[in-house]
Amino acid sequence: MLDLRITTKYPEELIWKAKLEEWCAAHKITIEKSLEEPELHEGKKVVRGISSIESFLKEYKAFLDDWNDCRCDKWMAQSE
Repeated sequence: MLDLRITTKYPEELIWKAKLEEWCAAHKITIEKSLEEPELHEGKKVVRGISSIESFLKEYKAFLDDWNDCRCDKWMAQSE
């Protein structure tokens, strides 16, 4: 489960919230105005800052897309 801690200082934070909801990813969003920059927690991993979170979410989306990809014929060409 992703734990996104936002500050509400940056417009990107609202975009991340919308993306996580759209992706149906298990997540929790907490507003912490005392933070200097947003944080994303995944287990023991902590990602801090706008660009780092952007990169993480890009990789996370690629993982989700691969996980949900239809596998029916994906491996057929490799076995021939």
